[in-house]
Amino acid sequence: MKNFDFDKTWIGLILGLITPFIAFMLYYFINYHYMTFRNFMNHMKLGNTYTPIISLCVLANLIVFYLFIYKNKYMGTRGVLASTFIWAAFILYLKFFT
Repeated sequence: MKNFDFDKTWIGLILGLITPFIAFMLYYFINYHYMTFRNFMNHMKLGNTYTPIISLCVLANLIVFYLFIYKNKYMGTRGVLASTFIWAAFILYLKFFT
């Protein structure tokens, strides 16, 4: 692992796709740990709050993005940016088609 190069677009893409999911799970465990996950999802659907919450979870990509920039891993930064656009398309789909 010492010689592994993190300056790859696919690594940034994977980290950028996983980070909002981790942020979403942290949000669930911190704020709604008393509910089952299914009840939490139903609660969000009834309140129509899933798109704003997911949008806020995508902000967690900023941490990964700036970490890549700080380490001068610009190809990884491209992957994080691409995954952010993928998340944005998913959020737009949820907002307008569900």
